[in-house]
Amino acid sequence: MRAGQFIQCGIRGFEREESLRHISRLLPASISLFRGDYRDEEDLQALIRQINRIYKVDNATPEPYIAIDQEGGNVVRLPWLNYSPGNYLLGRLDNTNLTKFAGMLAGYDLYSREIRWNLAPVLDVLNSYNPVLLERSFGEDIDLIARHGEAYIRGLQSYGVGGTAKHFPGHGGVLEDSHLELPKDRRPLSSIMNDAYPFRKAIEAGVKSVMMSHVLYESLDPDFPASLSPKIYDLARNEFGFRGLIVTDSVDMLAIKDNFSPQEIVKYSLGNGADLLECADLGTSLELSGHVLSVDSEKLKRKVEHIAGFPPKPTLSFRPPEVIMTSLSVLSNEFIRGVPLDPSEPVKIFFLDTNPDSNVAEPFSSFEFIMKQLGDLHMDIDIGNSKDFEGFNGKEQQMILVGRNEHMKDRIRDIREKTAENSAVYISTSISKDTGTVPDTIGYIAAFSTKGYSILGAIYKAMGLM
Repeated sequence: MRAGQFIQCGIRGFEREESLRHISRLLPASISLFRGDYRDEEDLQALIRQINRIYKVDNATPEPYIAIDQEGGNVVRLPWLNYSPGNYLLGRLDNTNLTKFAGMLAGYDLYSREIRWNLAPVLDVLNSYNPVLLERSFGEDIDLIARHGEAYIRGLQSYGVGGTAKHFPGHGGVLEDSHLELPKDRRPLSSIMNDAYPFRKAIEAGVKSVMMSHVLYESLDPDFPASLSPKIYDLARNEFGFRGLIVTDSVDMLAIKDNFSPQEIVKYSLGNGADLLECADLGTSLELSGHVLSVDSEKLKRKVEHIAGFPPKPTLSFRPPEVIMTSLSVLSNEFIRGVPLDPSEPVKIFFLDTNPDSNVAEPFSSFEFIMKQLGDLHMDIDIGNSKDFEGFNGKEQQMILVGRNEHMKDRIRDIREKTAENSAVYISTSISKDTGTVPDTIGYIAAFSTKGYSILGAIYKAMGLM
């Protein structure tokens, strides 16, 4: 056995060639790719070919499982694909056939790119306004989440791409971001087990992997977060009967890295039940690898079996019709308040944020696509960004503001002043649970996603075109 057999790493932290040299030395069982690792589709394919050559040709060993976070909505690593507009929207529509189709399309697209592992779906319950989850969750109802999680998993795995039920046993009971600190869920055991129900149903549906959260559940284990807890691994394996692959959330997140040494991380994760340590940062992966083989060899042998049983065999091969996803994305927005603008009059559209809005989302990437589509309408439309909005002082004009409500907190006064004498509509790229963040003097549309087609459909609705 080698240490890399029990690690899923990213290639971040080094230049590509240096990263690939480290990969050649470590030979991890899985490599998780992020948007910054490649420029475009062609570069992605070149990178995967390089990785596979290192394993097959240079080291005569099986290729790694290439993994990716292609959740849909605001968390996608391949933004040029026609992906799902997000779990929260799918839950609102409550059509499990559409959710299964979203999984099928993701499965087809990933498998055709030699990506065999999708780190999705999120099965956490949106118990409150949780900035870590928001539109990543299917919603607030455990039965709805369970039904849609199962549908997505069946669709995804029918194309030979393993799904991941995350973040076990549920991240929805805390507001803290485990990328930055260790969240503590202080609710009673009954509440935590209630939130775990969608994971139980996903396991019954045959999900191929489960991801452990970095949340400390005081009523389950007051000493360790789930990713390091023997009691919570026991819950997954023995009470829920999961026999597949268990992976930790990325152990370079500060919830873990700031509270446990590399030796402790390995000892308590792999030693207590994880099959793979996820670590997005390659340098940290290399540091952890030095401790892996100190874990009991019999435990490591059982992990090899779990890893070998992943991913599923494909049962479908036809290409799902993308027009369904396009139509769904364009049409599925919600006019919460206000009235449409007049499309025969000039309209200014400001994209208020084009940077990542959380530790999981990628930079907004649909700007050029949206400009092209709007340009084809031959209307009097002027498009600007955050800086353009800061310098805007026009009056008696029509305005559309596009952004995420999390970004509005420091701009409320500016927005209120600049829309006071203008007809304006705000388009939220997240959920509609915090409409109060935006001044009630302007219209409000929930697009639920940063996906280009979703925003475009919301703009059409703001302009009274649908």
